Amino acid sequence: MIYLVLISLFLHLISFFIIVVLFQRLDNQKPLDKEKTLKEMEDLLISYTTEMKDNNERLARRMAHLTPSVKAPPVVTAKAPLEQKEPESSQMFTEEVDELQSSINDKEDVNGQVEKTSDTKYAEYEPPLPPSEKEDIVEPSDTSKVLSLNKQGYTEQEIAKKLDMGAGEVALLLKFYKN
Repeated sequence: MIYLVLISLFLHLISFFIIVVLFQRLDNQKPLDKEKTLKEMEDLLISYTTEMKDNNERLARRMAHLTPSVKAPPVVTAKAPLEQKEPESSQMFTEEVDELQSSINDKEDVNGQVEKTSDTKYAEYEPPLPPSEKEDIVEPSDTSKVLSLNKQGYTEQEIAKKLDMGAGEVALLLKFYKN
């Protein structure tokens, strides 16, 4: 009998020692993981922002290449402050854009005549309607049903029985949306 008590005591001491060692290891890892996680998040954000900046610059170069007659607006970076444009340059820019839009709207047909494709040509156009479809059926959510029954004066247990839900779920929903 004494042997069993000694073995039990010995096993308890070993288990307490292992628990203490594991607890110390866990405490030592927490600050390192937190700092490491913060550093990783910061690196990810930096990489995403630089990637977006590169994509924006690439898009600006493409836009400048596709429309050489229209001056592309300057690319604003985080380092350079936004410069204010003179009214003359913005007016010239809008005039050039209007000219380009009008040249797009004008098409030459086979005989060399210019055909105007403006909004007035399609003013009477109505898109085809799909075959008569049934109206969308909207079913109220469980949350709205619970709240509605609660406003009508039902108890939590009655609501749970009526909606075939757990009483705890109903209580949680009512606590969450309590006014």
